[in-house]
Amino acid sequence: MKFNFLDLLLPRETKFFDLFNEQAGRLLACAKRLRELAAELRSPTAPTTAVPGTSIVGATVAVAATSALGRRDILKVGVVAVREIEKQADKIEERINLALEESFITPFDREDIHTIASAVDNAIDAIKALTTKLELYGVLELPPRFEEFADIVADCSGFLVEAFARMKKRLPLSAQVKAIGEAERKADLLFSIVIGDLFKSEDTAIEIIKEKEVYEGLEEIVNCIDSSAKLLRRVMIKQG
Repeated sequence: MKFNFLDLLLPRETKFFDLFNEQAGRLLACAKRLRELAAELRSPTAPTTAVPGTSIVGATVAVAATSALGRRDILKVGVVAVREIEKQADKIEERINLALEESFITPFDREDIHTIASAVDNAIDAIKALTTKLELYGVLELPPRFEEFADIVADCSGFLVEAFARMKKRLPLSAQVKAIGEAERKADLLFSIVIGDLFKSEDTAIEIIKEKEVYEGLEEIVNCIDSSAKLLRRVMIKQG
């Protein structure tokens, strides 16, 4: 961003950039926890040996039940962790709004500051909504390619963190915005593939509906992050 002589005459609040960085950090923490949850549900710890004196069939049923219980616990822990991070993010957004009320001079338009904070919060809320839906629907075995989506979410979140860091230093962030856009297009393609495969499967109608909503939730997260990145770029362009 070009040098602005007015910045010397009218020093502007820099705390907003710090708050944005904190908020983006919470988004990245949520995204990483989602990816961890996906890996944990894929291979939860569960006993694999038969109990002495039981039949093979009985042992298989017992292991399956224990495995399901383990997955349920893993899911619960993951959901609680995401909710806690979301609460932390809400507090940061409140601090941003309070700072807007108390600051006479801001680094850029007040409305843009509020919109950016809301956009990042929407992405965090989308992750929370997805994990809540997993628990509500009792999804103990994630649909195929969930982890690929989770990786995209984590990558996009990381790029957004970088973009906010560069924004504070008034450095170009086109590379980060471009990377997020490419990841978003990759997610769109993946979404088309998984939905096509889903309706070709022999799953029950209920299972198809569940998996479809899970994939839609994942796509929504990526779209929210992409929207946040594009918003940052527009604000930077506006500032000149």
